[in-house]
Amino acid sequence: MKRCIIGVCLTAAALPAERLETKAQVVTAWYQPTSYPAKKFDGSAMPEDIKVVHVWGGWFGNSFYKMLVQNSSLWIGGKGSTYTSPIKFDITGLPVNPDLVNLYLHALPSGSANPSQVSLWRINTTWLPSTTGWDKFPYVSYPGYYWPVSTVVNGWRWYTITGWYNDWKSGTHSDNGILIWPYNNDDKQRFDRFASSRVSSPTDATYFSTRPLLGINFIPTLWLQMPLPGNHQWLVTTEVGGYDCTGEYDQAHDGLNYFSIDFSWRNVADAGATVYTEASDIPVLAAEGGRVLAFLNDPNNGNYVVVTHGSTGFTTRYLHLKSIVVVSATTVVQGDTLGYMGNTGLSDGVHLHFGIRYNNSGAATVPELTKVLLNGWLLKNFQTECSVNEKGVPQDPPIRYYRSSSKAY
Repeated sequence: MKRCIIGVCLTAAALPAERLETKAQVVTAWYQPTSYPAKKFDGSAMPEDIKVVHVWGGWFGNSFYKMLVQNSSLWIGGKGSTYTSPIKFDITGLPVNPDLVNLYLHALPSGSANPSQVSLWRINTTWLPSTTGWDKFPYVSYPGYYWPVSTVVNGWRWYTITGWYNDWKSGTHSDNGILIWPYNNDDKQRFDRFASSRVSSPTDATYFSTRPLLGINFIPTLWLQMPLPGNHQWLVTTEVGGYDCTGEYDQAHDGLNYFSIDFSWRNVADAGATVYTEASDIPVLAAEGGRVLAFLNDPNNGNYVVVTHGSTGFTTRYLHLKSIVVVSATTVVQGDTLGYMGNTGLSDGVHLHFGIRYNNSGAATVPELTKVLLNGWLLKNFQTECSVNEKGVPQDPPIRYYRSSSKAY
């Protein structure tokens, strides 16, 4: 396994899948939260809950725009006035004790020939986007982190925040996010502008957008492939943790099932590949090799399969299947067909509920699960994204697809 060098993978496809025995090498994995609409599916306001929206961000100034502005940019700098930008990520379910964490911001043209020196400050007080601004300034701790002036435009700049991140994950400090500050703001009209989480993004999540992201270095505990045919992109409709871009919450994806994802039957096929429909027999594939336990007609899960992955303590779960084509105690390898996507049990449409557990727990607090990679992506990175209508109401179905590099059928 070749280590992914910082910055290189940002324009490349997801990291290649590996076998279990290669897990003892450090990789860089990425977390880039999607942007949520300001409204829920019913037209009411989206709650200011970091668990729902995954990232907060915006900018405000001391003279104009004194309340937080949430648009496609994050501004710092100014002349005669000062602009600054707070940002906060939902880090529940992200890796614990990583070797390195970098915050990546994509620099955009600002109209200024004089960029500012960026400094980052850990925010020590709670804040909400709707009430934050210059007159309700988030309190920050001293000292901050400082970086030399960078002239990179239309490209990534990165800032190391490993210590803060580990303090947040351990509970040593509350995660209230970071204030991006123009350290050497002066009369030279220094400005920097970065893309925010609200910029548009490719619907094929194999390719990064310019939204803020975290690059996290760690040794994976388990490498998995997506449990659906390769040569296709597959729509995610419910995220790890149970939320989606309409603001709805599915409690079946929380507690012991926090690390579970719903994949829709909706797919985009590569040229020449089979285009699956809702009525198709869509193969559900083993995400990794192991031993099968098959269950039929469970009132909640429908027809489902559990695969135990050797003595690792990990199991993967495949729920609501139309039918099962393996029997208990069967040995499978990655990519083998376990059954076909269905709508059995407590299901509200044809989909695959895919879950991962360690020692029979899929809880967000299990450290081993935070370092599982699926097709090279963190489980937390499988998120939904909605388009919105002219009133800002999210539309169904979502639009964010993830490419499988598993076996093609």
